[in-house]
Amino acid sequence: MEKNSTCLPKIGTGSLGVAEAQSTWSRMRVKNILNAKGYIVGRCIGSGSYSKVYQAVYRPVMLETGPGHAIALKLIDRRRTSKDYERLLPRETVAMLALNHPNIVSVMSIQEYGPFVCVFMDFCRCGDLLQYVQVRKRISERRSKLFFRQLVRAVQYMHDQGFCHRDIKCENVLLASQDYVKLTDFSFAKRCSEPKRGASELSTTYCGSIAYTAPEVLKGIPYDPKAHDMWSLGCVLFIMVTGTMPFDESNIAITIGHQERKQYGYPPGVKLNPAILDLIDRMIEPDVSVRATIGQVAEDSWVLV
Repeated sequence: MEKNSTCLPKIGTGSLGVAEAQSTWSRMRVKNILNAKGYIVGRCIGSGSYSKVYQAVYRPVMLETGPGHAIALKLIDRRRTSKDYERLLPRETVAMLALNHPNIVSVMSIQEYGPFVCVFMDFCRCGDLLQYVQVRKRISERRSKLFFRQLVRAVQYMHDQGFCHRDIKCENVLLASQDYVKLTDFSFAKRCSEPKRGASELSTTYCGSIAYTAPEVLKGIPYDPKAHDMWSLGCVLFIMVTGTMPFDESNIAITIGHQERKQYGYPPGVKLNPAILDLIDRMIEPDVSVRATIGQVAEDSWVLV
């Protein structure tokens, strides 16, 4: 679905102002307000430290019957958020509204009610990529290529638009169908300035999930956020084709050592196309100066053929 292709309300605040005493607000109160506006909020399908994601249906109030439109609702309680998250939330909002690509979860509307931020977006009914891998143990080369091509297109578009994700991981890749994936969760997204001397502006916000995080980020040194995305994308490909994680995240110091020495192994009995091994090796590369860029990955022979 194209962004804003439905009659969903656009971004805005609810009729009950944010200045009202926050102690009177609850998730149920917000759900009741949304219900009166035509949103039917269903079961919780995901949760994080500061938010819950619900399956929902939107039916304009003037239409008392009809199938309605299936959507997902991310409900963020700003009273529970950290100062860092409060600082990042405006960036997430900008990125979600600015990006419009078939392989990126579309945001139709963002509304505020007291301390709650409601983000209405695509509902991807087939779960996330991690769940998909766990059920199947690992994914075939053919299907891994299908999914990976779509992710490459999403990341290339995002980087071309001047944004970096900084938290690419299997949990943030959703399946709209059995053959169609979408990148989601732009909580750590950042607008990247124009490149200087071939590199993006360095970032000093150290975020992401350890298992997918590049060594320069784990070491806490300023880093190229686009290069960080490429490392994470390499980890996603590794997990798809092997069903295992490339690095153990239980001890960060040990993890960094393994990353810098390229000490990651493939499970016994798993025989992979040498072209896949080469591509992963160029993405999970500790030397940022030679780590594959999204343009190079998009032109890789395994991805293209």
